[in-house]
Amino acid sequence: MKVLRIHHVTAAVRDIEDARASFAALFGVGAGPVGAVDAFGVRAADIALGEDTLELVAPGDIDNPVMRFIERRGEGFYTLALEVDDLDAAVAELAGRGVRVSEPVEAPAGVRTAFVTMAATHGLSIQLVETVRAAEAAPPGDAQAWAAPPSWPERPPYGPSGASAAPPREEASPPPRPALDLTPDEWSDVD
Repeated sequence: MKVLRIHHVTAAVRDIEDARASFAALFGVGAGPVGAVDAFGVRAADIALGEDTLELVAPGDIDNPVMRFIERRGEGFYTLALEVDDLDAAVAELAGRGVRVSEPVEAPAGVRTAFVTMAATHGLSIQLVETVRAAEAAPPGDAQAWAAPPSWPERPPYGPSGASAAPPREEASPPPRPALDLTPDEWSDVD
């Protein structure tokens, strides 16, 4: 497994709009739009901090891993996301070592992700991320240029003025979520 970089850091918050405004005001930085990440049942917004990204997530409904995390530990640091060169190979390597890892899912479009059990990481929530280039995801013969997904960009698209270079994500009623539920006993607790 080759870790390319820290992709983003995630903070769990109760009120995404309030947290988004607070971070933007505190650090004088641009805040991305709030959008739904249906695969995880959360609402998310990115905050550009230099060349790095702080992702804020709030539960989209009450029966949600983020809500359970906030209920147990309060708001704060939730996940460290590491970008890897090959997510499937990374998951297979960790599983081969006996480490529990969730099945990879695509969330949002263009970003595949899996979570490592906290029991293996000394209580730290680790998310593995692989960005999928548009040309790789496109049907054969459809050579599209690579485009960073709007919620987890290769580099934050928000300038010092707060103007966003990325199109805002539309919120829609969420479709049924896949069977990825990061329950506290498997993915977000050390026990």
